[in-house]
Amino acid sequence: MSIRRHIGIAAALVSSAIAGTTLSVGAAHADATTLYVNNSPSAHCSDAGTGTQAQPYCTVQVAADAAQPGQTVQIAEGTGNYAEQVTVTHSGTPGHPITFQGLPDTDKLPTAQVGVNGGHGFSLTKVHDVTIQGLAFNTAQEAVLVADSDRIVVDGNTLLGAGSAKVAGIRLTGATTASTVSRNRIGGSGGAGIALDPGVTGTVVTTNALTGNIGGGIVATDAPGTVVTSNTVAENCGAGVSLAGASSGAVVENNIITATGPTTLRCPQSGPFELVVSAGSVTGTKADYNVVHPGTGVNAGSQAYSWAGTVYTSPTAFTTATGQGTHDVDTDAGFNLTGSSNDDVTPQRDTNALDSADAGAPGELTTDLTGNQRVDDPLVDNTGTGPAAHYDRGAVERQNPFAVGLSWDYNNQIPAGHPLDKAFRGTVYSPWSKATATIDFGDGTGPQPFTPSQVVHTYPGPGTYRAVLTATDGLGNTKASSTTITVNPIGPLATPTVSMVRGGGYGPTHAQFYVTGDSPWPLASTAIDFGDGTSTVVKGGAWNLPHDYPRLGTYTVTATETDDHGRTATNTYQARIDGWTRSGTPVTGRWDGGATHTGVFSNGVWWLDPTNDNNSMVTQTTFGQAGDVPVAGAWDGGHDQLGIYRDGVFALRHDDASVTAVSFGAPGDIPVPARWDGNGHAQLAVYRPSTNTFAVRHDDGSVTTATLGDPGDMPIVGDWDGVGHIQLGIFRWSHQPGGASTFALRHDDGSISTAAYGADGDFPVTGDWLGRGRTTFGIYRPQTATFALSNAYAGAPDSVFAIVTA
Repeated sequence: MSIRRHIGIAAALVSSAIAGTTLSVGAAHADATTLYVNNSPSAHCSDAGTGTQAQPYCTVQVAADAAQPGQTVQIAEGTGNYAEQVTVTHSGTPGHPITFQGLPDTDKLPTAQVGVNGGHGFSLTKVHDVTIQGLAFNTAQEAVLVADSDRIVVDGNTLLGAGSAKVAGIRLTGATTASTVSRNRIGGSGGAGIALDPGVTGTVVTTNALTGNIGGGIVATDAPGTVVTSNTVAENCGAGVSLAGASSGAVVENNIITATGPTTLRCPQSGPFELVVSAGSVTGTKADYNVVHPGTGVNAGSQAYSWAGTVYTSPTAFTTATGQGTHDVDTDAGFNLTGSSNDDVTPQRDTNALDSADAGAPGELTTDLTGNQRVDDPLVDNTGTGPAAHYDRGAVERQNPFAVGLSWDYNNQIPAGHPLDKAFRGTVYSPWSKATATIDFGDGTGPQPFTPSQVVHTYPGPGTYRAVLTATDGLGNTKASSTTITVNPIGPLATPTVSMVRGGGYGPTHAQFYVTGDSPWPLASTAIDFGDGTSTVVKGGAWNLPHDYPRLGTYTVTATETDDHGRTATNTYQARIDGWTRSGTPVTGRWDGGATHTGVFSNGVWWLDPTNDNNSMVTQTTFGQAGDVPVAGAWDGGHDQLGIYRDGVFALRHDDASVTAVSFGAPGDIPVPARWDGNGHAQLAVYRPSTNTFAVRHDDGSVTTATLGDPGDMPIVGDWDGVGHIQLGIFRWSHQPGGASTFALRHDDGSISTAAYGADGDFPVTGDWLGRGRTTFGIYRPQTATFALSNAYAGAPDSVFAIVTA
C-alpha cells in the first residue's frame, strides 16, 4: 500500500547542514555524480547498465554496489515499491557521502518505498559517510539498521509501521558513532520509533516526529553523548524519551513530549513516563526547554519525569529537586491527533511551545521537519534563548498563517440577463500583519484593488480567463491564488412559455397571463396579442398580466419577447375561456342516489359533501388531474358517479373503479352530461360557447342540438319542472360592479323564466337540494369556498355553507 495514504504530516526537505553533510531534495543532479534507479516499465531499466538517466538501474541494490564517494543514488517513484532489502557495503568520505535519495511528489512527500515485509529497508554495517534520505518504508524489521558505522545520516524519511515485528523503526547498534537521525516521520513501529543500542555514541536525534509507536518514542541504552533536540514525541506507548543504562553526557532540549492523543492505540503497558533518565545517565546530562505533558488519552496516568529513579509529576517539582528543566513547561501543544493520516503536530498559538526554544542547543536545525525556516510570530512574546529567541519547540515551526484563496463563487447567482458576469470569492487571511490585495481578472483590464469578499466582474466576451488574487502582508510576504473561469458563448433568446391562470373571483372571462423566457441578455419588452383584437406591450417580462375577455371561447394568444440586444422570440397559447375556475371547481351530484349534494374538484382531488351544511364530514377521493373539468352522472344508473372531461374526451369512472373513455365534443366545449332521455342513467352532452349550442348524444348514438344563450353565458341543465327529463338553461354574469347574475331556465313550452342570484365571480350549480323531484339552482363563491343553494322551490330557507378542502 502507498505510504502516503497513511502519513498526514506534510514533509518537504530543503538544503540544510547536518553533521557536516549537505542534504538536498528537489531538483535531480544532472551530472555524472548521480546514479539513477527507476523500476517503472516505461523507464526501460537494466541492472546490467551503468545507471544513467536514459537507462536507469532496476534495483537499488545494484546501484548501492556501484556507488562511490560523492555520488547520489536517485530513486524515482517507479512502480511505487522496491521490494528489496538493500545492504550497503560501500562508504563515502567526509564531505563526500554516498547518498540514497528519493524524489518527492508535488506535495513534497516521498514517492519511492523500499523494503520487504519480512526484512529491512536498508542495512548498513561497518560503513561510513552514507546518507539515507527522502524514502518511504513499511517493513516488519527495522526500516534502517545501522551497525558499527560512522557518520551515517538518516534524514527526511517516512516510516509507517516499520518495525512492526516489535522492533524499532530506526535502529543504531554496535560501535556506531557520530551519526544523525533527523526530520523523519515515524509512526506505528512495534518497538521504539528510534532505538540507540549499547555501544552507540555521539548520535544526534533532531527534529523528528514520532507518534503511535508501541515501544516508546526515542530510546537510548548505554549510548553516551546522545543529543535529543527539537523532536515531537506524541501518543507513544512507553516512555517518550528514555536514556537508559549508562547514557551519560546527553542533551535533551526543545522537545515536545506528550502522551495526549486518541484512544485508538492499544498500549501493552500503562502509566509510562514522558522523560526517563536513569541513574547511570544523569552525569553530564542536560534537560531543559522541553514541553513535558502527561496526557489524558491512551497514556492517561503517565508521569512527567523519572530522573535517577525518582518520579516528578511536574516541571516545577523536577526543577526544584534536580536543578534541571528550568525552562520546561507542562502545556498541551494542541495537536490534532486523531489516530488517522491527518495528524497535525504543529503547536498552536495558545501554548508555551512557541517562540520559546533554545536556538543554540546542540543539534538544533535552522529548518523544521517540513523544511520551513524558523519564523518569529509577532503575536507571541519571544522567551527563547541562544542566537535567536523565536524558535519554536518540537519538530514543526508554526508558520505565518498568511493565506490567500480565490475561487469561482458558484453560490452567487448572477441575475438573469448578465451572461458575461462572473462572481468570485476571495479571502486573505493575515493575522500577523495587515495585508493589501489586488485582483487581475485575466482579461487585460489589469490588477485592481481588492477587498476580501465576493466580487462580480463583467468580461468583454466569451472565452477562458485566469483570474489571480495577489496579496502582500506587512512583513513583506507575497502570496497569490488563481482560478480559471470560462465565459460561455452567448446563447439565443429562448422561445417563451405562455401560461394562464383562471378564477380567483375576478369574473368568468377573466384571465391572468404569465410569459416566461430564458434570455442571456435582459428582456427589454414583452408584447402580447390576446387574440380578441386587443394587445399590450409591457416593459421586461410579463408576470401576472390580467385580461378580461368579452365572451367565452378559445383564443389564440401570441407573446413576443425582445431582449435589449434586439433579438426576438415568439410563442402562442390557446386560451380556453369557459367560465370554469381551474382551482376549486364546484361539482354536484346524487352521491347516494337521493338529494343532490355538492363538492369541489381541484387538481385531481375531489371533496364531496354528503349533507350540504357546515357540519358535514367531507369525503376526499382522487380522479383526474389539474386542468380537467369535473363531471358527475349516473353512468350505470342509480347514484351519480365521477368523471372528467379533457379536450373532447369524457373519462367515466364506475363503481368497480374501471374507467370508460368516450370522445364527444371538442377542446373548448363545456360538458353538461345529465339524464337527457329520462331512462334512469346519464347521457353525454356538451355546450359549445362559440355557437351557444347544446349537443346531446343519445343511447342510440344519435345527436340532437339546441341553441340557447349569448356569447359569455354559462350552460346549466336540470329538470326545472319535475317532468322527468332534462331542460336547458344559461347563467349570465352582470359584468357590472355590484350587479346580480341571472339564471335563465327554458321550459318545455319554450318559455323562459329568470331569477337573479349570485354575483360576478360566482359559479352556477344546479340540483334537487331537498329531494323534491325537480331541479333548482345555486352558486359557488371560490374566494370563500362557499355554496349558496336556493331552496325557494320548496318554500325553505337557502342553504349557505363553506366546504373545507384542506
